[in-house]
Amino acid sequence: MGKFLVNKERLEKLSEDMVSEMTLGLAEKESSLLMIPTYIYNLPSGKETGTYLALDFGGSTFRVILVKLTGGEPVVQCEIDYLDNEMKSASGEKLFNSLAQVVARFLQKEDLAGQEIPLGFTFSFPMAQQSLSEGTLVKWTKGFDCSDVIDRNVADLLTNALSKIEATKNVKVVALANDTAGTQVAGSLKYPNCHCGIILGTGTNAAYTERVENVKKLAGKCSEEQVVINMEWGNFGERGHLADLVTEHDGALDKSSTNPGKQLYEKMISGMYIGDLVKLELLSDARCGEALRTAITGATLDGRLVSDCCTVGSVTKHFPGIPDSDVKLIHEVSTAVSDRAAMLAAAGVVAIWKKRGRVPFVAAVDGSVFIKHANFATKMRETLAEMGCNVTLEVATDGSGLGSALIAATA
Repeated sequence: MGKFLVNKERLEKLSEDMVSEMTLGLAEKESSLLMIPTYIYNLPSGKETGTYLALDFGGSTFRVILVKLTGGEPVVQCEIDYLDNEMKSASGEKLFNSLAQVVARFLQKEDLAGQEIPLGFTFSFPMAQQSLSEGTLVKWTKGFDCSDVIDRNVADLLTNALSKIEATKNVKVVALANDTAGTQVAGSLKYPNCHCGIILGTGTNAAYTERVENVKKLAGKCSEEQVVINMEWGNFGERGHLADLVTEHDGALDKSSTNPGKQLYEKMISGMYIGDLVKLELLSDARCGEALRTAITGATLDGRLVSDCCTVGSVTKHFPGIPDSDVKLIHEVSTAVSDRAAMLAAAGVVAIWKKRGRVPFVAAVDGSVFIKHANFATKMRETLAEMGCNVTLEVATDGSGLGSALIAATA
């Protein structure tokens, strides 16, 4: 599996290339990174009070969260719902109506129907923000292709959907944030030196604190010193910076996706893609036995299965009866693909560290790949240490939803 090995020198080059793309994006020049100002200037103090809602829409699942702030530890109630695959290509109106209906059911269950409650909307897709409560969708990712949403204000679309339902007609969308920004804000409540939020799950992205003077869109136009930037780092590689790392099967996976040539970094890292990549590698490997080949041909290999297969003893749980040679092969391929993903993600963190002047900080991380994968977090931390990067990765479970409510509280 040598094709998945990435040495330290290549990772350093990747981080330097990403710093260059970050700088270009902040200057509003051609770049693979959008570097979107979130208009979040102030991180929570911990003294906020009140009752707030958050709607966290990030891909395969979405959550409604009720957060009660009393100046101490937040009290959080959460309901998780799952999106039908058909909704990924439904009309925008149908999608947002579906989200509003889930919010309505939640408020009815909590005996809050009809009440005026501020809502923070975590919308985890690339958007161009014009203010804290206004943002237009730039493009769909993660397999979504809903019509009539691109270039429209998603806060307005949600507000319109909420206004049609008696239980939610008084809910006010006061803040709009990406999941990475929400994760960073939530992390800062526990770690005052938290200057980065990272999502490593179905998709991947990062946000971090940047000096306003370095952001062309804001420089000279506001008195704040710093702002949280949504990088949209999943699109890194669009301008060729990953070309030598793209394998034959990376290329095939990209071509068969809904957005060929886009989100290349994400396609080499995130849970939505690593299972398919492992499957393609196995089916093309001459060592793959007939039993394993038969088992995986019609099967879906997701990130969770890949994680399990990084532990030899767990392989047979998913593929009982396969010979030891197949057990060894699927373990080898799963580990190689996962390790590469973790190393590439770590190089992105190094880029943020370099851009911020190489000063230590905490990065809050959420997402199933980082939290649940058997080896991912360990490999990522090992890679940071090998690259001399003084960044501490801390888990921020469900950080994006809590963060969105906190952003609403400080709006």
